[in-house]
Amino acid sequence: MTLLPMQAIKTAAHRLADLQSRAWLPPALLLLALSYVFIFGAEHRGYFYQRGMHSEISAKDLAIAENLSPEHQFLMFTSRTLDRDGELIYEMYNRFPVGGYALIKLAILPFGDDLSAKIYAGRMPMLLLFAAAAVLAYLALRRLTASRWIALTATLLAFSSPYLLYYNDEINPEISTDLFAVMLVFHGMMVFEQDGRFRQLLFKTCLALLLGWHVYALLLPFIVFGLMRGFHNKTRSGVPLPSPPPLCQLKYATLSLLRSRYLTLGVVALLFGVSVLTFNFTNEYFALNRETPPTELPSFKSMTNRIGVSPYFFKESDANYLAWPAFPERQFYRVGMMSWPYAFFPPFVKQRIDAPPRLLVILGIAAAGASLFGLLFVRRHKILLASLTLSGFCWALPMRHNSAYPWHDFDSIFYIGVTLTLFSLLLLCLRRLSSERLIAALSVAALLIFVLSALRMSQLNSANRTPELHQAVMDDFEYIRDMTDGGVILVNAMPKLYGGLAAFPYYLSGRIGIYAHETASPARTHDFVITGMRAGGLASLTPQNRMIFLYERNDYHRYISESIERAEPLIRAAFDVYIVDNALIYVNDACQEHDLSEKFFLAVYPSDKNDLPGYRRQHGFENLDFHFEEQAVWMGERCVAAASFPDYEVARIKTGQFIQRPDGSFEHLWEGEIHLTQ
Repeated sequence: MTLLPMQAIKTAAHRLADLQSRAWLPPALLLLALSYVFIFGAEHRGYFYQRGMHSEISAKDLAIAENLSPEHQFLMFTSRTLDRDGELIYEMYNRFPVGGYALIKLAILPFGDDLSAKIYAGRMPMLLLFAAAAVLAYLALRRLTASRWIALTATLLAFSSPYLLYYNDEINPEISTDLFAVMLVFHGMMVFEQDGRFRQLLFKTCLALLLGWHVYALLLPFIVFGLMRGFHNKTRSGVPLPSPPPLCQLKYATLSLLRSRYLTLGVVALLFGVSVLTFNFTNEYFALNRETPPTELPSFKSMTNRIGVSPYFFKESDANYLAWPAFPERQFYRVGMMSWPYAFFPPFVKQRIDAPPRLLVILGIAAAGASLFGLLFVRRHKILLASLTLSGFCWALPMRHNSAYPWHDFDSIFYIGVTLTLFSLLLLCLRRLSSERLIAALSVAALLIFVLSALRMSQLNSANRTPELHQAVMDDFEYIRDMTDGGVILVNAMPKLYGGLAAFPYYLSGRIGIYAHETASPARTHDFVITGMRAGGLASLTPQNRMIFLYERNDYHRYISESIERAEPLIRAAFDVYIVDNALIYVNDACQEHDLSEKFFLAVYPSDKNDLPGYRRQHGFENLDFHFEEQAVWMGERCVAAASFPDYEVARIKTGQFIQRPDGSFEHLWEGEIHLTQ
């Protein structure tokens, strides 16, 4: 009886050894693993299903792609609105190259006005580029390690990171598109180092720079180290350096650097990147009627903010994130997160957290240190591996005003250089101590880890999905889009849906809407109002709608005025607060700027806590905070803000306005409480 298990083990070992010789098997396993990324959560990809920036950024970038057209000279903008004088202005977002948005545009183009299908189609290029980035990483590591099994195992483990799996279907050219660009250049570097094929590296670099800027973080150390190596080799190659005077030595060193292919690569990358930026700036300049100085263009101000030269978004409260040693601590926390496959994450670890767990910080330091220390024992391609390992830090340090914040944790994916290097070196060391057969067995475990990580991430994302709600909203907007073509629309009193107000520029792409605070003025005009309020007894232009309703401006204003005249305010403060048709109405009859500038807090306590989204149940209330411009209506000198209730029974409401102090504490300017059930 004991011989049977031993015989089975020997048979399995022989079969595994036979499979080792089949070159097609590792790439086939990689493609099999990556196919699960498309399977998990596929039924929900036609919706903005994640609360917060995940869906807000997806909606914003999808709106940019939707608006990308020859009609607007390929200007990248989220929405069109009116200024105080009724002039048309664009809300521009030209910080990134046009290539990623062009890919999304091509993906959504065949689907006409089907909003849900476009969301689904917009996610497909992101997932395809994520998978392509993994394939490029595998191909580069196969060349590096001369082992398909090591390349497969290292790639699957590195791409099991929670950040990569969480953001891989976000419709955002700064993530999967940029990741693909970095892996494309990394593969080009490997081919150049091994085969000397320089033109393919130049081509891949230019193509990558059409997709994202993180390429520069990989190119910078590669070029610097390459120039240093070239100079060092010149001095030791047997070619005598010129004798004094020193000017001759300087001339010789300069000429050797000027002839270097690494310098050529840097110059080509710089010039091509400048040309891409010039395209962005030119579009903005003409969109702003050629009156705005180049240094005042939105893209230029955004760039200077990100590197900290002119931080116009900077607040005193942000100093905590930018301070040392808090900044490097958070970066090493992100390296630790990238090094830990999501299948093994304990439940207390969250994707975004203000106090990084010490264990993950230590893990990040150990991972980065081990990757760099291991390079001392590598015989070939030290420069390439060092560049890959340092690329994440080469981005984070100069871009500290962008990468420091917890809500910019998607920048963590560019620490993938640390994990690819770390896992490759560990597996190379293990192969020396054991055999290739063990690595092949580990690759099967890595495949299971990747699939389990993707499955677990899908379950996390599924917790609060409500596709029927989103489909109702998009069905409503299809009617609204048909009826408002050519009109000016005020977005007001919307439910706090997934994607937030950022989704509405996508839903209303091609229309003129009013959202921005700087355009808030009693004199501004609009033709229509879209709102989550179903006005009792007032004929809606969209009576068949379920969630979002369309009204003519004068009818809506009359309805609001008549409603608050018939009712008594439940809270009397800087804004009197009424309840009208399942919505809160905030009214100030003589608005001043300071009344509008501070944020409104709105905490809704349900009768049954189980009605809350999963991530809010621990707090016991739904946070529906908003700014005035997000919910505003002007009626002469009277300003009105409206907020719709959630679709569950509400027990009580706490609301008011607050300011946040530099130390992070809050001061309530006014507040009140409304009890709806006893």
